[in-house]
Amino acid sequence: MSDDSIIAGAKGDRFTQYFTLASLTWYLYDLLLTLDLEVNLLWPSKWTLMKVLYLLQRYLPFIDTVIVVMCWEFGKITNPHSCEALYKTCGWTYFVGMTLSEIILMRRTLAVWGNGKELHIALFLFLICCIAPVYFMLEKFYEPLTYHPVPIHGLYCFVTGQNHINFLTWAILTVYDTGLLILIAIPAFRTYRSGGHQSTLFQVVYRDGILYYLYLVALSGLNVLWILKLPGGDTTLLTSVERVAYSILTSRAVLHIREQAYQSGRLPTIGDVVG
Repeated sequence: MSDDSIIAGAKGDRFTQYFTLASLTWYLYDLLLTLDLEVNLLWPSKWTLMKVLYLLQRYLPFIDTVIVVMCWEFGKITNPHSCEALYKTCGWTYFVGMTLSEIILMRRTLAVWGNGKELHIALFLFLICCIAPVYFMLEKFYEPLTYHPVPIHGLYCFVTGQNHINFLTWAILTVYDTGLLILIAIPAFRTYRSGGHQSTLFQVVYRDGILYYLYLVALSGLNVLWILKLPGGDTTLLTSVERVAYSILTSRAVLHIREQAYQSGRLPTIGDVVG
């Protein structure tokens, strides 16, 4: 690879780091805004599997975003194996966290439909069919990468050789989230037609649910367009933005329902909240 290509790759990685830093700022700001709700309404609840999943997806960004930013900016890594370990750890924890968020959002959608057994099975299979290829694509994305520990433009660890196969990852997530968006829009439309759209429950469960899925679908679609329409650019530019968005939106979906339940005099468990 020519020196010009390496320098161009370093510049692209620097731009990606700006987006990662912005994502980190967004995540920490939202955490501060919602911490009082979480401490008062969720932390005292009994421990269940869904509470564990919630806390993992909520605080994993401290590992895959905070630590990664610190290593990039201040770590001065000079070992290519350390570069590779950092990059892969970041990617895998990104998608593990997003998978946990998807599970919680899926349970929330199931709750809207009454937690029917058939729908449980159908959505579980839908999730597996979508998530399994995502992890396969992630491994394929890593195969051709080259890791450079030599400092260029202030960077001590950056990668070149990115392929465009990761567009399929975001395309699959777009399909999955669109499916769940449709599932939550159907009962929302029925409730609206019956005149129930004025209730706070409608606004919290349906309006927020639809908006959050629209945000995720739009972000995944934007990721696909970025990767396909910008050959030679950094294909991971928007990854940290979407990763943080999954954690923030999922957390807000759970906390807002708990807040509404508390105001109405009933404080459910975390399992009740997400289905």
